[in-house]
Amino acid sequence: MEIAHILEELAYDMGTLPRDAIEAAVVKKEQIIPYLLEILEDASNRIEEIIEHDNYQGHLYAMYLCAQLREERSYPFILQLFSFPGEIPNLVGGDVITEDLARILASVCGGDIEPLKKMIENASINEYVRAACTSALVQLVGCGIKSRLEIVRYFEHLLENGLERAPSFVWDNLVSSCCDLYPEELYKHIKQAFEEGLVDGCFISLEDVGHILTLRKETHLFRLFQNAELIDDTVTEMEKWLSSQEFTLPSLY
Repeated sequence: MEIAHILEELAYDMGTLPRDAIEAAVVKKEQIIPYLLEILEDASNRIEEIIEHDNYQGHLYAMYLCAQLREERSYPFILQLFSFPGEIPNLVGGDVITEDLARILASVCGGDIEPLKKMIENASINEYVRAACTSALVQLVGCGIKSRLEIVRYFEHLLENGLERAPSFVWDNLVSSCCDLYPEELYKHIKQAFEEGLVDGCFISLEDVGHILTLRKETHLFRLFQNAELIDDTVTEMEKWLSSQEFTLPSLY
């Protein structure tokens, strides 16, 4: 399959999974990567068009393929695409933000977490995008790319003074992420966050945190190491969006 045909097949949601085009893109990775990078870079300049034409999905396929191919040059373009304020990232990425963005970012960052930290600590960024960046750090620990201690220390910074002291999903997800890493060193800071009303107890409660601490640390962390994963197969990732044997990409609305 020619590059032009591959890109055409991946550009729009035509109601079926373009399996052949995805597989051909992986086979021709050296040839296709410059085009994928161009798609992602250009997407930030075409936000209004992408939102208006909701069946356009080229940027989503480009993200997943770059993640599978561990293309680190895509990292700043993906971050830029999700750096727009308000609801724009939701319109551009849809369910990808909450379902897969963390793993995508972990797959393309090459272990460089400084850009993720800047996103997490930027109060103007969409709260679900910031949460995905936090979850990406957990994935990096689970995949053995970053040490638990390094990320726990960073989470301690966030809990103490790295985040604005206002309730948001960023706080909810941070506490959940602390629990993923076993929160023994962070409990007092987590308790303080609950006392300040920063965390939604319906999402995760202080009792939930306490329960984690009753578990054996090694067993709890083993589950993380066992379950954490990067993006390894775009076809498999896209197939999970199948519903009733009909293919639909993650909703953009």
